[in-house]
Amino acid sequence: MKKKILVTGALGQLGQAVLEEFHNHYHVIGVDLHDNSPNYPIKYIPLDITDNKKVKQVIEKEQPDTILHLAAMTNVDGCEINPELAFKINVSAVETLCALTENRHFIHISSDYVFDGKNGPYSETDKVNPINVYGQNKLDSENIVKKYKGTWTILRTNVVFDYTKDSDASFVKWVVDSLKAGKPIRVVDDQWNNPTWTVSMARTLRLIVDREAGGLFNYSGRDWLHRLDFALLIADIFELNKDLISPISTADLKQAAKRPLKSGLITPLIEEKLGVTCDPLDDCLKEIKHRIESN
Repeated sequence: MKKKILVTGALGQLGQAVLEEFHNHYHVIGVDLHDNSPNYPIKYIPLDITDNKKVKQVIEKEQPDTILHLAAMTNVDGCEINPELAFKINVSAVETLCALTENRHFIHISSDYVFDGKNGPYSETDKVNPINVYGQNKLDSENIVKKYKGTWTILRTNVVFDYTKDSDASFVKWVVDSLKAGKPIRVVDDQWNNPTWTVSMARTLRLIVDREAGGLFNYSGRDWLHRLDFALLIADIFELNKDLISPISTADLKQAAKRPLKSGLITPLIEEKLGVTCDPLDDCLKEIKHRIESN
């Protein structure tokens, strides 16, 4: 019998990659805020994860074996401006989900934003020290999941990317669409990360589900670089005009939330435990370009 997987945030950038990877292997129940169903043969339920009563109804009716919690308020500046809403979505909802799904497998997505970005890239055992509301939310939610009565997995990642048409979070889409339109863009040259392709991450999540691998793991792309170099690589792969890209410092953006600057993650633990490989960034971008051109 196929495992029954409840996927929150099913229509998000990562959620769509997960549905593509999971729908042939599990009985998937996807939930998200929106009424429009995804383009996969799964059961989809519109659901606000902060509505505790409705969340309880869905869980009691569907009885999932595994909860894959992708839903989050990921707008870092939005979290800083509205910390009450951020806490409700990013922390309180996790607490509710954990309480309602004991003795199963709870998989939670976290972030390198639990670190201060002074000495990255980071391992699973490095000292956490968030410098903004979003990072604190992620740390608080990690601490809740670690008390889960069942098998728990926390997967930290960073700069998740794809070319997702209906996602405001898609850095690749922003760069490609801007350059195709001849629009100049400014990209920070002092934020270091190792960007992570949604498709690679979805494959890793499937391994975690299959093996019921518990614990805290980092998963990210292989290449550690600053955001400007990421944008320039996108322009190279997509054969677009790099002259439209100019550098800017994080400080000059004057954003509401502080950003970890020298961040990112190292991944030997998950590579050893699960045998996964973290894909080179240029290979991921070439595959994205191929997928776009094939549609």
